[in-house]
Amino acid sequence: MRIAFLDRDRAIAELRDAAQRLVARDARVLAVGLFGSLARGQALPSSDADVLIVLRDHPQPRWFDRIPEYAEAFRETSLPVEPLAYTHDELNHMRRARVGFIQTILRDVLPLSGDDRVWQRLRSE
Repeated sequence: MRIAFLDRDRAIAELRDAAQRLVARDARVLAVGLFGSLARGQALPSSDADVLIVLRDHPQPRWFDRIPEYAEAFRETSLPVEPLAYTHDELNHMRRARVGFIQTILRDVLPLSGDDRVWQRLRSE
């Protein structure tokens, strides 16, 4: 029998470091936040990290085509990372349309890097 332990603080510190590097090198990135079970403190050792990347803009119009670019930024973390990269305008549109998962993300997000005011604006616009 193997017992695994998830060091949540260490995992979040690794994600924060990777997010800070991403913000420093990509001017399109406004903010990076953690959501899901790790952000809520409910993650298991088998959990992944769900990361939302808020972009100023991006030349790739489809969000899912942006995943490989932003997954690369987190490849050295100890947890697998599932990045979602949306422009601020895309997120605002989904929020106004009351897309459920965006509402949940914005409620639970744990800022990792970038401008924290982005999260406040997205919740209130």
